[in-house]
Amino acid sequence: MANFMALAVARDVHLWRLRGLSAPPRGRDLEGVRVYVSDQAHFSIARGLDLLGFPPETLVVLPSDDRYRLHGEPAADAIALDKAEGLTPLAIAAVSGSTNTGSVDLVGELADVAEREGMWLHVDAAYGGAARLSGRDSSRVPDLERADSVTVDPHKWFFQAYDIGALLVKRREDLSDTFHRAPEYYRSNRPEDEPLNWYEYSMEGTRRFRALKLWMSWKHLGTDGLGSLVEHNDDLAAYLAQRCAKEADFEVDPRDPELSVVCFRHLPDAGLDEEGLNEYQTALQRALEVDGRAWVSTTTLRGRTYLRAGIVNYLSTEADVDRLLDALRDLSGPVLADLKG
Repeated sequence: MANFMALAVARDVHLWRLRGLSAPPRGRDLEGVRVYVSDQAHFSIARGLDLLGFPPETLVVLPSDDRYRLHGEPAADAIALDKAEGLTPLAIAAVSGSTNTGSVDLVGELADVAEREGMWLHVDAAYGGAARLSGRDSSRVPDLERADSVTVDPHKWFFQAYDIGALLVKRREDLSDTFHRAPEYYRSNRPEDEPLNWYEYSMEGTRRFRALKLWMSWKHLGTDGLGSLVEHNDDLAAYLAQRCAKEADFEVDPRDPELSVVCFRHLPDAGLDEEGLNEYQTALQRALEVDGRAWVSTTTLRGRTYLRAGIVNYLSTEADVDRLLDALRDLSGPVLADLKG
């Protein structure tokens, strides 16, 4: 929802200005627009553009580097080519803490490009934004203050129960200019006494008190307390990555996680080719899920299937990591037997 709202604001506020329209753009006014993301962008960016009425070709997916981060140069090159074709570069949607790998785009470089080209900069920091709570690890997600809009999901790394999300904007009026419609029965005869009405700043009308649980947690732990939990997760991810890098039957990519997501593979001594290894990771994940000693998901990176550990539980320990790797080794034989049988 936060990413969708950010794109709605970029459309109704920024595209309106870029094209000098007499009203917020709709229909054919959305044609010839481009929004740039890395190949690690969350699917909600593409979904948001679809729901907002943009044509499919609006989204331009750019290749990330060997650590799955988007740099400024490929974005600038793509923008230059599109401008030469008479297209309208509207926005860059960077990611600070991708769900897939935990990667952090080079937001500073992308901000330079966006400022130079007069574009909107959105940063999806739904997961990684919480690193700013930590004095030690805040530098892992730099330059968020340069964005026009930033998504943060407290139900991820603020350790809150689902659902709670947030959209931060540089200019409050951008929200009210986008979501200003109001029903007749909310009209006030005393505007000076009218309370803050959140429906004027977002998609939702009536809502429940989602912020209460976050407020109470923050009051209880403080920023330093929440930040220390983030640091604990980062340390645990580093421990898992180090173990996988040192041991012959595991590999990890990237070798040094940027945050607390670790993508790794078990490499059995079974003479499997690349296709067989991919099939094996999928079967091993399922066996672990059934076994119940630990849980990881799977993802695909450059055509290879990886096990993916997203460490966002403040109760997890190094012993849990050790138990996970032991379980994978224990399950390897039966999984291989099933694959060959």
